[in-house]
Amino acid sequence: MQVYLFLTGMKRIVYIFFFLLFSVFSYAQDFGAALLVGANFSQVDGDQLGGYNKLGLNLGLEINRKINSDWEGAFEIRFSMKGAKKVIDINNPTPDLRLSYHYLEVPVLAKYTKLDKIMPYAGLSVGVNVFNQRDDNGIISKEEKLNKTEVFFHLGGSYHLNNKWAIDLRHSYSLFSVRDYPIIVNSPTVFGRAGWYNRLFTAGLRYNLQ
Repeated sequence: MQVYLFLTGMKRIVYIFFFLLFSVFSYAQDFGAALLVGANFSQVDGDQLGGYNKLGLNLGLEINRKINSDWEGAFEIRFSMKGAKKVIDINNPTPDLRLSYHYLEVPVLAKYTKLDKIMPYAGLSVGVNVFNQRDDNGIISKEEKLNKTEVFFHLGGSYHLNNKWAIDLRHSYSLFSVRDYPIIVNSPTVFGRAGWYNRLFTAGLRYNLQ
């Protein structure tokens, strides 16, 4: 079932990808497009593991349009692999735990274009979970009560190497708990929030198609 959902999600990405490309090149005078490829370094706040130890792919397509001389709006569709991983200390071996959550995401961003080579941006996204796996010392199962949808906040920037290529760095964080499950809090929480929250840094490359 997990494999079926994953393949279905990938097919949707391919269909939407070609549709957006066709739309952009049909109205090239108004819109721009870029390919996005990168790596996620993620953790899940609230799972008691800590550390950005889970590595995953982050792939997507961006459609952008100039708003005025200072600002640009952007719409993306991304496939993002998130989760958490427990790092094993060889001097104190403990059971292994890996959480793997894959999402299809649609970020909407506002970008400030007035700077020379650096373009800071921020925005929100809605994601749909297409893969959910918990590997607890070799025992594979689903994460119980993981929500199907996620709302994310993004803050990042692009450093333009030339007219085509840019280096992109982004920090993303869940606005609401991604797991609908009773949680016992034994210590103070940030802003009084209790739950599980995906947190990640994404480092990657951006290639402008126009």
